[in-house]
Amino acid sequence: MHPLLVYIIQVNFALVLFYLLYLLLFKRDTFLRLRRIYFLSALVFSLVYPMFVVPGLSEVWNFRTEEPQGLETAVFIEAPTFEMIVEEPEEAVAPINIPWEQILLIVYIAVTFFFIFRFLWQLISIFRIRLKSEESIISGVKVNNLKVNITPFSFFGMIFINLKMHSDEELEQIIIHEHTHVKEKHSLDIMLVETILIFSWWNPFVWLLKREMAMNLEYLADNGVLREGVDSRDYQYHLLRLTYHETAVQIVNNFNVSQLKQRIMMMNKTRSSTLKLAKYLLMLPVFFILIAVNSSYAGEKNQNMQEPPPVKKEVTEDIFVVVEEQPEFPGGLDAMMKFLADSIVYPAEAKEKGIQGRVICNFVVMNDGSISDVEIVRGVDPVIDAEAVRVLESMPNWKPGKQRGQAVNVRFTLPVVFRLNAPSDSNDDTSERVESKVIIDELMTLSPLTVTAPSTASKVIIDELMTDEAALSVSAGIRQTYIFPGGDGEFLRYISQNIRYPVIAQENGIQGLITATLRFRSDGNIGSVHAKPDSGDEAMLSKEVLRVLTSMPNWEKAPSLLVSGKVTDSHSNPLRGASVIIKGTNEGTISDSNGSFQLKVPSKEGSLVISFVGYKTVELALNRLSNLNGETTTEIPVVFRLQGDNIEPYAGPTPDNAVVVVGYGSAKAATNIAPPPPPRRNSSDEIFMVVEEQPEFPGGNEALMKYISDNIKYPADAVSKGIQGRVITNFVVEKDGTLTDVQVARGVDPSLDKEAIRLIESMPRWIPGKQRGEVIRVRFALPVVFRLQN
Repeated sequence: MHPLLVYIIQVNFALVLFYLLYLLLFKRDTFLRLRRIYFLSALVFSLVYPMFVVPGLSEVWNFRTEEPQGLETAVFIEAPTFEMIVEEPEEAVAPINIPWEQILLIVYIAVTFFFIFRFLWQLISIFRIRLKSEESIISGVKVNNLKVNITPFSFFGMIFINLKMHSDEELEQIIIHEHTHVKEKHSLDIMLVETILIFSWWNPFVWLLKREMAMNLEYLADNGVLREGVDSRDYQYHLLRLTYHETAVQIVNNFNVSQLKQRIMMMNKTRSSTLKLAKYLLMLPVFFILIAVNSSYAGEKNQNMQEPPPVKKEVTEDIFVVVEEQPEFPGGLDAMMKFLADSIVYPAEAKEKGIQGRVICNFVVMNDGSISDVEIVRGVDPVIDAEAVRVLESMPNWKPGKQRGQAVNVRFTLPVVFRLNAPSDSNDDTSERVESKVIIDELMTLSPLTVTAPSTASKVIIDELMTDEAALSVSAGIRQTYIFPGGDGEFLRYISQNIRYPVIAQENGIQGLITATLRFRSDGNIGSVHAKPDSGDEAMLSKEVLRVLTSMPNWEKAPSLLVSGKVTDSHSNPLRGASVIIKGTNEGTISDSNGSFQLKVPSKEGSLVISFVGYKTVELALNRLSNLNGETTTEIPVVFRLQGDNIEPYAGPTPDNAVVVVGYGSAKAATNIAPPPPPRRNSSDEIFMVVEEQPEFPGGNEALMKYISDNIKYPADAVSKGIQGRVITNFVVEKDGTLTDVQVARGVDPSLDKEAIRLIESMPRWIPGKQRGEVIRVRFALPVVFRLQN
């Protein structure tokens, strides 16, 4: 919560407490001057006590409850790893979220400004009245003679009365009354409570407190009149006879207030016994309680925050994910584990609800060692996620990572596992302890670090984790790789020109992912081709993939080589998350859960740097790696997907490197009765999807990109909402080059989808596609990307 909001709540809490105490103890007595001191003390103390923190009071007045003993808690910290995270671009960003907090804040600020304006306007009104009045001296008192019929009032050293409306006797009593306000500076009381009211307008108790303060000031002024020898009965009759159609502004001391009955009752009331003065001493324990509560709150906050939260830095430089020298916590892994064990507090709410799980965090270790951009990659529960973020943000500066000898920004990943353990059955005192364990999970096969915090001492016992860095074991080899003649682009062109979506599969709604495996001999010839699944409805799709791939030409040797290897510890246990980079570059990868990795290198020159937190870094010379003989394999994923009316959308996986074949057919019949054969249609009206010569925008792809760039209009509504993404469209290029049947295959937002359709429908005629030298109709897919620039 914002500190200013906390301060306002603390002030208003104290004011409510003081008002209730006044109603309970002081409202019925006649100690008017002492009551005024009480009101002023309450206002001033309420404003200043949140600023006072008395050391030691947090231990005397401590609201923290004992931790529940039903469960022991453990926090497991997995070994940190470097992790390269690739995020899929969001297709649509149009959440409907009502910002209630912002709305309430805007309303509060607006009403507060209204009361500020109201306060200033009343001050201006007083000085306007002052300018329109004439000064007179009556009975030695300076009076401002009013020209309008309003209630007599005073404001600081000024007294305002319409002299023509009152008899001499009434004027004498009014002047004594208002002069009492002036002498005793009652306007200070009103100004103070009005200032507090500006920011506490939402608190009804502040309004009630203001009313009681104003009434008490009138009691004091009435007493001033009676002390001058004015008969109380005559004075009370004068008050009853005085009626006015209009009152002055609210921040002055008005002579005629509405609570006339209470004023008369107070004048006739028997004076309170002096013994009752002792009850005003009860203010002192109230002061003490409020200061103690505030000190306890501040102590609790300081205990949960060992140091002020670091200011987040805006990362404007490159962020590395793999580097030659990894960032390191000051003191190494042991020190980091100890820091986390000492700092992490299992949230009480999570323990009560039995919440546990693994929180995956990542952050940037800046080139100055500071921690920035702490994020939750995968969370468990808001309270646990917040605790993990809090501890990471409170870490001291690290030793920064280095690339080519220069300190750089490095993104670091740290999984934290929160786990609840069943309590032991021991009968000794240790059974009541709450243990916090920090254990390096399966990412590292090291001895666990255990931190035990006894309930009666602050001492911690740390088991020995490691005395020296352990050794990594890396086995790796290098082999030749192969590419399709002309590269990946030519391979995709070959597939698009030769593959067909089986007609039977389209008519029966068959779609799915086919994984083809190519095995190459050492000369680049294709040794064998396999495709799965090889049974069921999808077998016909696999058969089509095999037909196309077995007819391919032989592949050529690629300019790059492939290094395959495995990273283990000294006990042959695989290490997941080990960093593998080409020395002197940013190119690299990390080992998987089996410790395996693959990395393409340009040649046998240079070396690989393999590192893992807590282990000695290993450097492998590429020219010393053994050549891996035998066949080289390559996997090619092919997705067959149907589109059109009454077609169930494809819901299976689509790998990033997949070849996507789109078909348009009728949905499979719901019954076991074979569907009637489709009506024969004129071959000249058939719409092709894969053809020998694809349709082309006049001028080629560059002209198409320029046309889109010059003619697309980003909808203003989408800009204001921050909506962006890729709209996948398809349309038919007719034999004459015109575009028809424009559709959105996958949309982002109605405004963006509509703009994409408008853009395509406005295009000039294309060069039509051809099959066997004949102009035909072709369905064409075109993605339109909408992206907002920073």
